Amino acid sequence: MTENFREKRKKKTKVFRWSLNNLAELKINLEEGKEIFYAHAAEFLGCCARASTKEAAIEALLKDVRKYSEWLLSKDFSKNDYILKSKGFLAGINELEVVEEITNITQQNASTNKLALFKTDHEEICEEDFEFYLEVIKSLPEALMRIVFQFSKEQRELKILEEKPTINQLLAKIYKSQLFYISRFGAELEEKFFGVINLTTDELESLSLYERIFKVQLGAIALLRSKYANHANEILISEKLPEYPKEQWTIKKIIRRFIEHERESINEIRSLVEELERTTATEETD
Repeated sequence: MTENFREKRKKKTKVFRWSLNNLAELKINLEEGKEIFYAHAAEFLGCCARASTKEAAIEALLKDVRKYSEWLLSKDFSKNDYILKSKGFLAGINELEVVEEITNITQQNASTNKLALFKTDHEEICEEDFEFYLEVIKSLPEALMRIVFQFSKEQRELKILEEKPTINQLLAKIYKSQLFYISRFGAELEEKFFGVINLTTDELESLSLYERIFKVQLGAIALLRSKYANHANEILISEKLPEYPKEQWTIKKIIRRFIEHERESINEIRSLVEELERTTATEETD
């Protein structure tokens, strides 16, 4: 790694055994910043959790694996391996293997994104897995729409919880993050993106948040297909970001972060919606 992105990799692999009478095994990656830990499911892309301690991050990841498994099984996905994994994780996990642990990421804290490029991010994605990940990415906005479509613009702009953003602010966050991940493909493909969605920057910005999210998602899938076909194992460098000038990316890391971030934001929105529904029900009762 470069001096601009300092990190320490622990060489030994640790295995945590849990007293559960089941056979499922979960492989995880860990990254540690300043008073923050992220845990990622290495072979179950899209699952992640964060906490102030390693143990709490792992416990939170176990809960997220269960939640993600339930969602995957509720969809009509064609990837049998993931269906089997989901069923196994719901039955129980009796072993956790830490594949890689990256520590002392100096630029990372509770307000920054995940930064690490793991060894598993370098692994080749087979075509069947790649198509499955695209199915997941395509399905996430549908889940989002089902949550928020029932609410008016005024309700989406309400400050439901003082310490939390509004629903519309979280929708904007999803949109901006989607554009960020598209920029990881490099300037040439980023420019191609607007041709794919057949819109200029101004035209895209003029759309509603829902429409922007759907348009960017369709463009992202097209770029992922293009990148996978021609440069699947290429290492990308995010030169645009002055705070992380040498952060490294692969197509697998882009897919991982894309799914992780959208799921995190959707879960945040779901929590706000549940609180809004409770508040509305209370007001109607009164």
